[in-house]
Amino acid sequence: MSQRGGNLLVAVLIGFIIDLALSPFIPILSDILAGAAAGYIAGRSISRGVVAGLLAGMLGGIILAILILTIMPFIMYYLSPILGPFSTLLPLAALIPIILTLKGALLAAIGGLIGAAIWMTTKGR
Repeated sequence: MSQRGGNLLVAVLIGFIIDLALSPFIPILSDILAGAAAGYIAGRSISRGVVAGLLAGMLGGIILAILILTIMPFIMYYLSPILGPFSTLLPLAALIPIILTLKGALLAAIGGLIGAAIWMTTKGR
């Protein structure tokens, strides 16, 4: 009698909440831990764990991107005089949320792989 894995939506939401809670304290490791939790909860197969981790990381990155893009117009006024000749590069700052989203998604997918592998070795037999 094999055990079934958990709900993918629940796994993604719990991974996202873990990512939000741990991000201020351990920025890089929080993505991996959130992905591992999502991958473990999703269970069943390695690919399911990777998808759960990837979605949890992307959701966290998108929320972070929205926050950065909301704050950016207000701080551009203060950053332009400080950066001087490099102020023409400030519009490229809009790429920062995209890069952070990709980073979070990749690290959470790796964590999802780890979590699913742990699930497979402990409960998936």
